[in-house]
Amino acid sequence: MSKKPENINVEINEIKGKQNPTWEVVIPQKKSIGVIEKIAGRYRATTGKTNSVLYAKSLESSINDLLSYFALHEK
Repeated sequence: MSKKPENINVEINEIKGKQNPTWEVVIPQKKSIGVIEKIAGRYRATTGKTNSVLYAKSLESSINDLLSYFALHEK
């Protein structure tokens, strides 16, 4: 059986002072679920809890990948 669909509110915060453009993905309880960096034209998302690495071609896809990973593995 599949889980009932659920909306997750998310904040995307840009982190200044890094060598590469970097964003932090945060859920409402102010818990960081991961960090996304743009490296060589691709977006590398690193999960917060397990430090798994996911690659995507766009920032939006990378955010969706992090949310999916969080919902399936870390929740």
